[in-house]
Amino acid sequence: MKKTFQGLIVMALILLFTACSKGNQTLNIGNLSLNYNAKVWEKVEGTGENSPLEFINKAGNTISINVSQESTYQHPLVMISFVKEIVSSSDDFEVYLEPNEIMINNTSWYEYGYHYKDGSTVYKVYQRFYGKYYNAASISFTSTLDNFDSGFKEAEKFMADIVVEEIDNIEKEEKAKEFLVGEWDLSSAGYLVLNEDGTYAWYSNSSKDENNKHYGSYGCDIENATMSLNEGDGVYLVLFPEGLVIDGNADSGLTSKSDYIISFEKDSAGGYPMVNITSFTMYSLIKQ
Repeated sequence: MKKTFQGLIVMALILLFTACSKGNQTLNIGNLSLNYNAKVWEKVEGTGENSPLEFINKAGNTISINVSQESTYQHPLVMISFVKEIVSSSDDFEVYLEPNEIMINNTSWYEYGYHYKDGSTVYKVYQRFYGKYYNAASISFTSTLDNFDSGFKEAEKFMADIVVEEIDNIEKEEKAKEFLVGEWDLSSAGYLVLNEDGTYAWYSNSSKDENNKHYGSYGCDIENATMSLNEGDGVYLVLFPEGLVIDGNADSGLTSKSDYIISFEKDSAGGYPMVNITSFTMYSLIKQ
């Protein structure tokens, strides 16, 4: 009798682990890996090669995952601004969760939430964004306003199991820093200080007045195929402003990032030409 009972326990454990293995599924998309409960979320088949991964549950709630490599360095706040620009014209658009940085599996993400009306239905959306170096990823949970709360707990479990494998650009950044690190006079456009630790300060003039500047972190590269920048031609520089001070007062009038190309071919003033690739503003940089 004892032997039979032990056999039943073993059989029960085998059935338990078999059931668990059938329920949990592992997938990779780009530099993301995820482990999800296939009993709760059904993967939507038939999407295109470059389409996002999509999942749906029995209540009709959906999760969508996008992963891409972009032509410029990424920042989640820029990604959020782009999404807001698209959806803010929708009926009854309202933000219920302002952008907020969170740590998931030792990786920095930004979360953001809003709802909008399409026809007679109000949808509520919760999103997470990852952006670092050239890598971008976003996860969206979409539900109706009535079903959102009941489905969100399972969506959080899904998102909690997503792991990012960082694809860095450290080696090329170190090469670019050999040129960039130091102090640069931009004449009437100010005075730029780029530090070895990846921080910067852009002052209003060469006096380096702390009461008039913006500051933050920066990234860089020695090449960029999309912008036809080859090694030896110049460098790519991206600034991620974190604070702005005007006449001693903190100000909020900042973009989340600014991208520049600096040419090694000096201009008539003896400076290195630098262009903002969004505004096309030109600068001349002279190293001090």
